[in-house]
Amino acid sequence: MMVFLYQKLPPLKGEQAPNTMPEPEQPDPAPSPVSNRIKVFISYSHKNKKDLDRLQTHLLANQMDSITDWWDDTKIKPGAKWRDEIKQAIASAKIAVLLISADFLASKFITEDELPPLLAAAEEEGATILPVILSPCGFEYHPTLSRYQSVNSPSMPLTRMSRHGREDLWNKVVATIRNPTQS
Repeated sequence: MMVFLYQKLPPLKGEQAPNTMPEPEQPDPAPSPVSNRIKVFISYSHKNKKDLDRLQTHLLANQMDSITDWWDDTKIKPGAKWRDEIKQAIASAKIAVLLISADFLASKFITEDELPPLLAAAEEEGATILPVILSPCGFEYHPTLSRYQSVNSPSMPLTRMSRHGREDLWNKVVATIRNPTQS
């Protein structure tokens, strides 16, 4: 096998350089999609609003509002197109906190409109999924969600914990949001 290597030499004295077109500038590589994801998206069933309230309290107590931007549907202003607001929040989510209960898993809106793009972002762009098991619900049998490590064990949902245990769990959720790679 013969290999020929050609070297681009400057023209000899008296010769003209061949007419070559300059190479087009290469655009800067697009930023990683996950770099555009900066928010924490909290998904919950409205029947679990008290649990959302408690998580929000812990986020505020840990000054997470000044460190990171979290979003849940209570931030939708009157008159806003709520579906568009949710889609935008999901599109910017770097971390998704899922407050999982039977009501959550039974919600058609959650399972059809929220979970698919969140799980796709986790698979394709490295977004973090943080399931928090609120009550017995069969999470471990869910074919897609059960692939993600929950913050608490499905055998020890929030409803089985003491008040101290619940508060400790919310602190663990906040710590995981603060540094998802260290938890």
